[in-house]
Amino acid sequence: MAAGLIRVCLDWIQCLGPNGRDGVVMVVRKSGTAEPSFADVVSRMSGGYKTVGQMAYDIIRECIIAGMLAPGEHLRQEELAERIGVSRIPVRTALMQLEAEGLVSFHPHKGAVVRTLTVEQVREIYELRALLETYALRKSIARMTSARAARLRDLGTALDAPHDTSSLVDERVAFYRELYDIEENPVAVEIIEDLRNSVGRYLLGLRVDHGTNGHRELARLAARGDADAAEAHLRDHLDEVSRKIIGVLSEEAETDRTPAKRRKRKTAPA
Repeated sequence: MAAGLIRVCLDWIQCLGPNGRDGVVMVVRKSGTAEPSFADVVSRMSGGYKTVGQMAYDIIRECIIAGMLAPGEHLRQEELAERIGVSRIPVRTALMQLEAEGLVSFHPHKGAVVRTLTVEQVREIYELRALLETYALRKSIARMTSARAARLRDLGTALDAPHDTSSLVDERVAFYRELYDIEENPVAVEIIEDLRNSVGRYLLGLRVDHGTNGHRELARLAARGDADAAEAHLRDHLDEVSRKIIGVLSEEAETDRTPAKRRKRKTAPA
């Protein structure tokens, strides 16, 4: 993720001020629903590429964003190459490219790992998302057409329906690109997607519920041109999801600091 580009964007975006309303988002652990595997992604994406390097990059990137490769997981080049069906060279090139995007980190004597985020980084990401997304939302609503409004309502309804992870990612991208009018705001939408992808692997490792018809309601408010209500709804969502992710990360950090024997005693039956 290009941090410099994100900071430049702050020079031309006005913050509309915090919104203190209570959010309605709930985040809970995933249920037992079957999710796509690494092999499923390889099978779906293994054809139609001009280079094996681009294929390896796309497969690894999607698996990180979708949470199939978890934060902190060691990315062994030999194993990835075998699972994708390529040599180590395109895998290493892909990992270096993903490092530049902020999705992978290289550590001495350990190699590449899926990058983890700290509580402070998550908080900053959501502060930046609030700035960018409320800006893009208001700009998009000001140019709303009846055709875009109809597409947005359809996409919001579809996104609130039950999903598996693979369709959820695609439909979420389509909804927010329409919501923020990617044709008129390509730079802002690109940065927003980079920020969302940086936390997406945490979100997709959880079950995220906006409350009843959350995307459909946001689409309805935007479609009818109610910028204030749409922004309030969006800010509530971003604020609550941020707090829930931070809560999960804090709990996991506390668990990691707890000695194994103490954890075992705590969970043992009385």
